Amino acid sequence: MKNLKKITSLLTLVFLFALPFVSVAQKTNKETAETINVAGSGITRTIEATGNENINIEGSDINVVIIGNCNTIIVTGAAIKVKAQSVKVIRIHGADCGVTYKSSPNKNGKAISSIAGAGSYATKIK
Repeated sequence: MKNLKKITSLLTLVFLFALPFVSVAQKTNKETAETINVAGSGITRTIEATGNENINIEGSDINVVIIGNCNTIIVTGAAIKVKAQSVKVIRIHGADCGVTYKSSPNKNGKAISSIAGAGSYATKIK
């Protein structure tokens, strides 16, 4: 029982010591990147991006056009279609979702992509 109290006390001290560093990292990310959320069903939207945006799209039957550069596009749901000019990272979780883009600021010119879902895709177009 004494060992359990010592371990609990030690873990509490480690957590309290690390907390200020975690908070600083979160503030830095929030200051540099803006998050734009699109959620619902049957939505059509055009977003003008400046290069600092993380765009979250969640729902079904959504069409989004992104003008300009963005950091990340995260798609969660079904039947979501996104057309983007430039994006660094694409994450898709859902069925029949697709992201097409023209360019990426990454060295190879292609967005880093992660796709999970039947019939979903991320494609670079000319």
